[in-house]
Amino acid sequence: MNIKSSLRFKLIIGFITIAVPLVILLLYNNYYASNTIREQVANSNKNSVILYSNQIQAALNKETNFLYNIAFEDPNMASLSLLQNDPFEYYLAKARLLNTFTRYHRFDNSVDLQFVYSVKKQDLFNTPIKTTSYEELQSIQSSILGLLKDIYPESDYFREWKAIQYDDKYALIRLVNTGDGFYLGAWVQLKNLMIPFDLIHLGEEGFASFVSREGALITNTKGIKSFQLVPSLWSQSEEPYQVVTNQDVKYIAVTNPIQGTDITLSAFIPEKMMLQKLDHFREFIFLIPILAAIVLIFYLVYLNDIIVRPMNHLIRGMRKIKHGDWEIRLNNSRSREFSIINESFNSMASEIHALKVNVYEEQIKAHKAELKHLQLQINPHFLLNSINIVYNLAEIKNYHVIQLMCLNLVKYFRFTTKTNQMVVTIAEEMEHMESYIKIQQLRFPDRVTYGYEIAKELETAAIPPLLIQPFIENAIKHGFDFLDEPFHINIRIMPIPQTDLCEIVISDNGSGFPEDVLLDIQRGTYLEINKGDHLGISNVHYRLKHIFGETSDLQFDNQVDSGAIVRIVLPIRTVEHFNG
Repeated sequence: MNIKSSLRFKLIIGFITIAVPLVILLLYNNYYASNTIREQVANSNKNSVILYSNQIQAALNKETNFLYNIAFEDPNMASLSLLQNDPFEYYLAKARLLNTFTRYHRFDNSVDLQFVYSVKKQDLFNTPIKTTSYEELQSIQSSILGLLKDIYPESDYFREWKAIQYDDKYALIRLVNTGDGFYLGAWVQLKNLMIPFDLIHLGEEGFASFVSREGALITNTKGIKSFQLVPSLWSQSEEPYQVVTNQDVKYIAVTNPIQGTDITLSAFIPEKMMLQKLDHFREFIFLIPILAAIVLIFYLVYLNDIIVRPMNHLIRGMRKIKHGDWEIRLNNSRSREFSIINESFNSMASEIHALKVNVYEEQIKAHKAELKHLQLQINPHFLLNSINIVYNLAEIKNYHVIQLMCLNLVKYFRFTTKTNQMVVTIAEEMEHMESYIKIQQLRFPDRVTYGYEIAKELETAAIPPLLIQPFIENAIKHGFDFLDEPFHINIRIMPIPQTDLCEIVISDNGSGFPEDVLLDIQRGTYLEINKGDHLGISNVHYRLKHIFGETSDLQFDNQVDSGAIVRIVLPIRTVEHFNG
């Protein structure tokens, strides 16, 4: 026996299945403890980041309000557009504006410079720039002028503070449109905004930085440029930090967007600084799986006693049943489930003989049905009558009718001798029916007529062979009364709307079923009593239930005026469905 299929092997696998998740759980606990410390440190530093972000935001908002006040309330700003054609007065107005800026910012160094720009004259004048080199001064002026020449009134620079790069540095710039051809603006270098925050202790390797809206660092005190944060996590309160790595050093990144700008303030704390006190805790967690393994081994022995041993008894009993020992019985088990199994096993052993007898009986019935089907395929009485008709026609030398008779007999018996097909198409079955009815028309000239109607989509549907013939044959045999009008048979095959079923309706204008016979047929007792006389109908009923199950139905009735009607209901299937 394959060891992988044994219960003992499966119990060992179960043991591993329990042990591995336990170890994973303990490791996860270690991870969770580390993560909790990260979150606590991150939350602590995030408060500092939020506090300083709010300070920056308040200072920038104050500067924005000042620019709007100058733009719409200062008389010098209002007169500036009117004095553009008077150089002297225009110069004096600019000087007065710059004096206003200087007085306001005498005790406030939140921004580095303010400026005014004339769109019409492309004239830029600004307050003194706080810089240590002429090159930097030129770079700042050219960056501002280059931006103002290409700016448009709908730009984001008129709605928020935006980061702008000059040389390898960054600054924030904010613009206000006066509406009469002038732009007011303020400029602040990001490195100056970082000075107070650098005083916060973030560890030996920790640092703070501004981050762009795309997640890239634009300022830092460590010269590190390789970080790339995930901006989508900034606004999610359940993610208080991000983990980033630079040169094998892990950092906990705490961020907070500065409202009214397109930058985010971030603090980077080295992870090793936070986890220094977790070493002993980690060692303890790694010892727990060893203790758990000892407990699980005892549990495995216990499972062997309550599961494996009763299963071995059950297997031995089943092997004896396999070798014909029907007297074997199993004792009760301490387990309720195995007691039920043993009881069921004992019942099975006592009933197995009866089950085998039932199987043999079903096989006999199947062979009888097959024999009846074969008997139905070749009807000796019909064959002898047909040969006798051919003989009589030969005596009167009616060769044309003999040819038609032989041609239809060949088609008829070629179809009935196909014993290897479970189903045929409706078109093939109807072609066989035409051969049979034409033979009857040659036997009874001008006394038998027929008609049929078939839905186009049902011509390729599958039905058992010789499904319709027994009812046509019975109609001619029992319903044919030599009346004034010909005996007419009608066949109608149509789908049943809103279902996957179809119906085959066979009707005639003969004498119909006698009332007592019809009542017995509808009850199902007539075919049981007269199996020998109605072999074909019994065969049809058996094959319908055998092939299609309870979805098929066979109904008998009489028409209102005269004649019998038979209705067959069966599912719509294709030949490929049975051959697949």
